Amino acid sequence: MLSKAFLKDVETLHNDTQSGAAAIAEISLSILKKECLRLGDSINQSALKTGIQLLLDTHPIATIENALLPIYAKITQLIRDGELKNDSLNSKIELLFATRREQLRIGEKNTINTLIEEIREKNSLLTFSHSSTIIKALLQLAREGYNDKEIFILESRPLKEGERTAYSLANAGFKNTNLGIDFCVHEFTEFAEVAILGADMIQPNGNILNKIGSATVAELFHNRSKDVIIAASPAKICLRGLLDYKQKWQPMIPHRNIREVTNIKSPNLHVWNKYFEIINPEWISILILDNFRFIQPISEKLREYFDKDPLASEIHLMKKNWWNVDFSML
Repeated sequence: MLSKAFLKDVETLHNDTQSGAAAIAEISLSILKKECLRLGDSINQSALKTGIQLLLDTHPIATIENALLPIYAKITQLIRDGELKNDSLNSKIELLFATRREQLRIGEKNTINTLIEEIREKNSLLTFSHSSTIIKALLQLAREGYNDKEIFILESRPLKEGERTAYSLANAGFKNTNLGIDFCVHEFTEFAEVAILGADMIQPNGNILNKIGSATVAELFHNRSKDVIIAASPAKICLRGLLDYKQKWQPMIPHRNIREVTNIKSPNLHVWNKYFEIINPEWISILILDNFRFIQPISEKLREYFDKDPLASEIHLMKKNWWNVDFSML
């Protein structure tokens, strides 16, 4: 049985609207690791699957999948081999989680370095909301002395992530940092050479899930024959989409707390508050993923990448271990 402490941690994660995707993945790893250590040698595939599914349901972002599904495959292998029935149990679990955390960090670092090389010589850039990958790349450029770029930042409500991005970049030394509401996009597009956006999920068909408003930015830049760059670490690949590719699995995009939008109440008022939407891959000029730089056709290039990625060799095992196990009763 999963502990009350675990369920409380899951609820806290669900309510976390401030942490970025990479931070949420690391929090998920920490929550699951604590529960695995608590369960000890009584851990079983059903309880493990249930715990992971609860964490997956907190946010529709791929980093949680990439953090936890490989962990699931490794632990189920240890269970079958009887490796969790000895004195080294805790050390094996600690090593497993530490290794996965480091793999995620390396992937993000490689993506940041590739993005830096792509935008180093750009004079003006537009970004939207708060992508930690993009912010880290721009902060590195500022440290290298490339702080004369003109930066245009679109706000994203209701959480005002754009404001946080603007604060970080202005304080880093970018001398021409511009922050505007999301509807500044038409005017800002006149001045920015390129749009650089993050991604919360990359689906096998090339669709990109990102903060609501991203599709408008991408479509507008595309229609004006300006480049749209998406930068994402391999942790943003939708593993559940790969596991269920033939069935065309789609992420569920939940509504969030309506009070973030308004406190007005009326039986005739329906408040809409979703954080994410899909960006059409045809609007993307360049997709940066780890050390790779994909250009159109993005969907075809991604399929080739998935076939060659080291993680692809584990997909069959993960699929078998995941779909053949029932959830436990909470």
